[in-house]
Amino acid sequence: MPRMHFSDRVNNVFAEMDTDYNGVRSLMFDLCRGDEIYDDESGRVISPKEASGRLREMSRKIFGLGDNPSKRDRKRAYRDHGREFFDVIEEIEDWKITVGIQENEWFNELVRYRNLKDGDSQTFVVEADDVILSIAKMGRRHHDTILQRLNEGSTYSVATELYGAAVGADIDKFILGQVEWDKMVDAIAKSFVYMIQNMILTEIKDAYTSLSPTISAKTVSTGALSVATKDAFDEIIENVSILNGNAPVCIMGTHTALKKLNNLADVDWRSSSQKEDVAAMGRLGSYETSTLIELPQRFTDKTLSQKLFPNDKLFIFAMNGNKLVDMVDVGETHIDEITEHGEAYGRVDDIMKYEVQRELGVATRLHSAFGQWTITA
Repeated sequence: MPRMHFSDRVNNVFAEMDTDYNGVRSLMFDLCRGDEIYDDESGRVISPKEASGRLREMSRKIFGLGDNPSKRDRKRAYRDHGREFFDVIEEIEDWKITVGIQENEWFNELVRYRNLKDGDSQTFVVEADDVILSIAKMGRRHHDTILQRLNEGSTYSVATELYGAAVGADIDKFILGQVEWDKMVDAIAKSFVYMIQNMILTEIKDAYTSLSPTISAKTVSTGALSVATKDAFDEIIENVSILNGNAPVCIMGTHTALKKLNNLADVDWRSSSQKEDVAAMGRLGSYETSTLIELPQRFTDKTLSQKLFPNDKLFIFAMNGNKLVDMVDVGETHIDEITEHGEAYGRVDDIMKYEVQRELGVATRLHSAFGQWTITA
């Protein structure tokens, strides 16, 4: 662990609580991991609620707040001492965001992830000889793209840019005792993880439009899902598998989209386990030999006017290690005051004055054929 440097104010709080940063760090990580927490001073295991209470006490002392601070007192404290508080919690947010990014099945199937903090390289090597093109997203400020053909053995780097997701109200709830420590840390990390996931899902949902006409003629189709169209749908799956060296195939879509596959499963055709899947999840757990992976659906903003992902799209990807998305994560999280740029991206009330920031980059490269089926009524 790198040596941490804190202000005299924070070090005085540690001393007052008869601990140091290593002790606080262990408590933070144990609580967020759900580990048993042993207190050396009292010689006993303490409850998560008690551990959270100790971290709340430390946080209030850093902010210079008592047990029942007014909104005005809290706003002033966050303004004057927010930086010192964030210095203490940024490392736990590093860990929560890194774990949160990678804990989704769809992410692990779609994304080749590099973390520069862990010593990974920012450069990617093209292993396949059937690369169609590369689409690299350069950041939300200018949305430029680079389109190029990449030959086998060539390399390219994913450009990174600083991204931010607004936080603040969650910290306020923790200080007031309305949520516990682990819930606050989760909420801050999730705000950023959701932003990253949205960026990746936005990248892939229209990627099929860049497939060559020869490939798309064999892997992209539209129609209802029914017994009458089962053969056509199965052919798309078979074509994707063949074009990827007869690799196994997965089907991705939202829960609503995956449920439409039930229409292809005749009662006599489904196994007992598949019937149990439908009863438990409302959809099949697998389609014949193809794994089903559910993409997380969500609204794009607080107006609830538009969903992120279309419910009429199913994506067919080869499970052969040739992943569609390359992602570079600088790996260090910072929490800073929201700038004019940050406020434009969603401040919910006047207590929210901070955003969690992390530098990263995403690129989509169509180095293998994949499929899409647009579901009609």
